[in-house]
Amino acid sequence: MHTHELINDNKVIMEWLRRLGVKFHTSFLVINSEVEDQPIVYANDAFFKMIGYSEEETLGRNGRFLHGEKTSQKASENIHACIASGETGIFEIVNYRKNGTPFWNELSIQPLTFPEKNLKFTLLLQRDITERKRTEAMIKLQKQTYKKIESGHKLSSILQNICHTCESFFIDGAKCTVLLIDNEERIYTIGATQSMPKSFEEAIIGLKVEEDIGTCGAAFYRGQPVIVEDMTTNYLWRNHQHLVEKYGLVSSWSIPILNMEDATIGTFGIYFPAPVTPDEKDLKFMESVASIVSLAIKYSRQHEEILRLAYSDGDTNLPNRNYFRNEIDKLLKKSKEGFVAFISTDEYTKVVDQYGHRAGDALMGEIGKRLMLHQNSSENLIARFSDSTLSLYSITPFVKIPEYLEQLMRGFADPIKVGDIELFLTLKIGVAIVMPHQKDSEELIRCSDSALSQAKLRTGEAICYFESELDEFLMRDLRVANELTAALNRNEIGVHLQPKVDLETGEVLSFEALARWTSPDLGVIPPDIFIPAAEKNGKIRLLEKSILKQVLEWMKKRVDQGLKMRQVAINISADHFFHHSFVPNLLDMTTAYGIEPKWIRLEITERIGFVDIETANKVFKHLRYCGFTTSIDDFGTGYSSLSYLQKLPIEELKIDRSFISNMDEPGTLAIIQTIIQLASNLNMHAVAEGVETDKERKILLRLGCKEGQGYFFYKPMPLNEAFLL
Repeated sequence: MHTHELINDNKVIMEWLRRLGVKFHTSFLVINSEVEDQPIVYANDAFFKMIGYSEEETLGRNGRFLHGEKTSQKASENIHACIASGETGIFEIVNYRKNGTPFWNELSIQPLTFPEKNLKFTLLLQRDITERKRTEAMIKLQKQTYKKIESGHKLSSILQNICHTCESFFIDGAKCTVLLIDNEERIYTIGATQSMPKSFEEAIIGLKVEEDIGTCGAAFYRGQPVIVEDMTTNYLWRNHQHLVEKYGLVSSWSIPILNMEDATIGTFGIYFPAPVTPDEKDLKFMESVASIVSLAIKYSRQHEEILRLAYSDGDTNLPNRNYFRNEIDKLLKKSKEGFVAFISTDEYTKVVDQYGHRAGDALMGEIGKRLMLHQNSSENLIARFSDSTLSLYSITPFVKIPEYLEQLMRGFADPIKVGDIELFLTLKIGVAIVMPHQKDSEELIRCSDSALSQAKLRTGEAICYFESELDEFLMRDLRVANELTAALNRNEIGVHLQPKVDLETGEVLSFEALARWTSPDLGVIPPDIFIPAAEKNGKIRLLEKSILKQVLEWMKKRVDQGLKMRQVAINISADHFFHHSFVPNLLDMTTAYGIEPKWIRLEITERIGFVDIETANKVFKHLRYCGFTTSIDDFGTGYSSLSYLQKLPIEELKIDRSFISNMDEPGTLAIIQTIIQLASNLNMHAVAEGVETDKERKILLRLGCKEGQGYFFYKPMPLNEAFLL
């Protein structure tokens, strides 16, 4: 009979419990509640089998002797209090078997009172719920894993959490690892090894995976669990005995981690400081853990790829606008001075037009790299905000912002190589200052973009800071874009003609047609506002056809009245010039009005040669064949190239007004003289734009330029006034 020293009255009760325990297969014990230490006075065989201790090692002791490192002190105190109060209750606690293995124990507490004997005991029904707890842990781990992946936790952190959970179900000192395998090079890479000493991790990571080296190597190649009971003597560990001895390793188990295609991608291992052999339940538990590890790896990598696609520009590998918007909100919380800048370059459009979008992507990628090289802080954020624009956020004190931006500009003094070409870039930067209290990232982005729009209007490199007045210009541009189509339909955009004259005599030689728009709602809209708007909105061809139609009507009127005919130059955009219907429509319209093509000169900016030199050459030759003459407008301000000039059948070079207005500068005068000589050498004639003084006229004549236009002679005039000339 399993009894302690009892008084005679207790022996009767114990005999009753003994007979009950023989038939009762659920483990239970009885404690003496009247004694302060609450000793165990009876336990059935099922209980002894569960804990691994004998009757002699158990009776007379407080149940706390089963507690260990993983036992909750709070749970132990609650159980003691419940027994002392004589109440019922159900508790869960981690206890330890004699072999040191922890197990989850469910205790159902039931007081036993014998009033007639004045005796008081407590019955504790015992259940080993370890398997239930393992199942619950796996379900919880699965939920935690998905949640951590969605929250952006690193895979190593997620896998380490899985390892810690698994370790709680084995003896103290058990250490779990996840080793991932690089299947191309067959070497170990880090999965989760934080439970092991750092030097152990350093010794293993990067090693070649071999079938007869290590428990994990064997598990990887065999594709099944491998159990090593004694690492000090096992053949698999012959090459790593120094690690076994140094860290007191005795047993190790390893199980392969499979992906969805049943290919082994890693191993899940457990190391023990004592001899431990798994039972069937342990191996099933390890398989469950390995499955969760596999899911964690799969979904973490999928999530990383999704994030990469969502927050990275695939063409340049720079962060994209989504990433920039998210990160700028985090950086603003630091409440520090700084700025947001939008950065663009004039050369982007030229590169895309000439070499395609892939070359444009390469250019933006190189600009991003150059910006990173010259950043002043690790907290800077650089992203590709749009095809042609990079965005930059920098935490920089106000007084140092101009200096930093100049430093960025200097970083582009050397050319950038894209493919087989080298480009000197012309940067345009729009800047919005970040105040310490600023929290509205969208407003900063809007302001920076608006400032960039102003920078693009300037010649050469430009840095523009956002000022509130810019809002007015932005809204005006939006209204212009909205009104443009209606204006074209209502024929609101008219034509003014500016005469080109003989610089010696002042005789009118020809005209240039200039678009002018006076809106009933918006008033006078400058050409440098509505023409770019027409280009952006795909209306430039309609606009230029309207100008051509009005010029032809004016010419036909002169023919009908027998007046002297003079050539009229009409500006043509690159979009219109390269359109397949350009020359046929031009011929149809001149034929319809009975105007000979020789009276129409087509002015095209020099960027035409950069877009597609071969196609441009064909169009120019077709125009000449049909009788039209051509001119290169604003020569010297864009992509100037002698190679394309000599290839294209052009009759006229127009010297941009920016050179004429700066004639007092020796360098500029040399440029003007070179353009005039170049035109002469190529059998063209030069025309000076923007002549405003007699001094300029005389200098141009001395340099060999015979033709010009400008306010010194005539301002652009309505068609009815030009009709009188």
